[in-house]
Amino acid sequence: MFTCRHSRPLAVSAMLLLVVAGAGGCSTSGVASASTCDTPGVTADHVNLGVLYPDTGAVASAFGAVRSGIDARLGVANSTGGVHGRTITYQWRDDQGAAATNETAARDLVDGQGVFGIIEATLAASGSAQYLADRNVPVTGLAAEKVWSNYGNMFAFSYVSAAPTDTYGQFVRSQGGSRAVVVQTALSTGVSDAAARYGRSVDAAGVQVLDTLNYTPGADSPQSVAQRIAALDPDTIISVIQPDALIAVLDALRAAGRSPKVVLSASGYDRRLLRAYGPRIAGLAVPVFYRPFESGGPALTAYTTAMTRYSPQISQPEQDLAVTSYIEADMFVRGLELAGACPTRDGFITALRSVTRYDAGGLISPINIRTGLGKPTTCYSFVQANAKGSAFDVVAPDLCGKELTP
Repeated sequence: MFTCRHSRPLAVSAMLLLVVAGAGGCSTSGVASASTCDTPGVTADHVNLGVLYPDTGAVASAFGAVRSGIDARLGVANSTGGVHGRTITYQWRDDQGAAATNETAARDLVDGQGVFGIIEATLAASGSAQYLADRNVPVTGLAAEKVWSNYGNMFAFSYVSAAPTDTYGQFVRSQGGSRAVVVQTALSTGVSDAAARYGRSVDAAGVQVLDTLNYTPGADSPQSVAQRIAALDPDTIISVIQPDALIAVLDALRAAGRSPKVVLSASGYDRRLLRAYGPRIAGLAVPVFYRPFESGGPALTAYTTAMTRYSPQISQPEQDLAVTSYIEADMFVRGLELAGACPTRDGFITALRSVTRYDAGGLISPINIRTGLGKPTTCYSFVQANAKGSAFDVVAPDLCGKELTP
């Protein structure tokens, strides 16, 4: 269990904490009600949450920074006294990126540990979605599956798993791509769904999808998948595999004299990769739905300061899953602020679902939580590793497409 206890205030926390009058609590009698609140996971001085993410399994390596982002955001909140005088703590469970394990772990956290709510940074939230909805447990997290669009107790700042859009395809076309191969990890339904959305997006933009290939590191060799790609003769690679595995495939392709014009990866916006691979990562492009680190500004300064102070084990905070989990935790903090001195699960859900403008302290473009359930993200900024592999450039800021109809 993680617990933040800090006495020094963080100078930038004022930009991140939006302290709002309580709504939906079980009482309006202030301190007295807080001391007697009997909501699950809530004591006089703590709110205990659960965290679910894949610490092991096929996609685990891509999720290594999840807890660091959560630690940083809760560290900011707890450094100023928590929320309504309560320190926020959490217990975490490994769902292995599998739906069955996700449900088992959620039941343990809710029924066994009595947590108030859950942050889910996983591709397997579908496993526990119905169970958590039945118990009205508030959830924030990574909306990487369609199930996030179905339940009012589940909150996300970007519905990348909702209806597909043509935004990815527009980017590929703008970079000169016309013939694509999609490469996916075959062991995750969430990954397969994402690969299908990318494929439909580029097809809608007039880019031919030649094939979708499965590649599982450790089970398949990068040389064999590179040979299969080369035989199809694409000018574009769409990757829904881990970035390190993608680079191994690109190495094999280039060794065979094949160099794709466009490489679009679902993940890999991580400066650690620049240091590790240099020119080998050149040209890799990644769509992001938050403010790119290269843009700078007070919100990103606040984020990196929090990461440095409360998650010092992460030497490079400028990475995708760290900032997205930070925002997921920020959304939960916002809900607790709104839920009042004696938060209830129902009060949290009602209050957070009523928010009409949420921007995670400036890390994302403002969204309307009240009307935004399940609406697809249509605007992305695309970042790309430069020719030397020494930095990312923002090559297509705020590129917006349209939702594709069934």
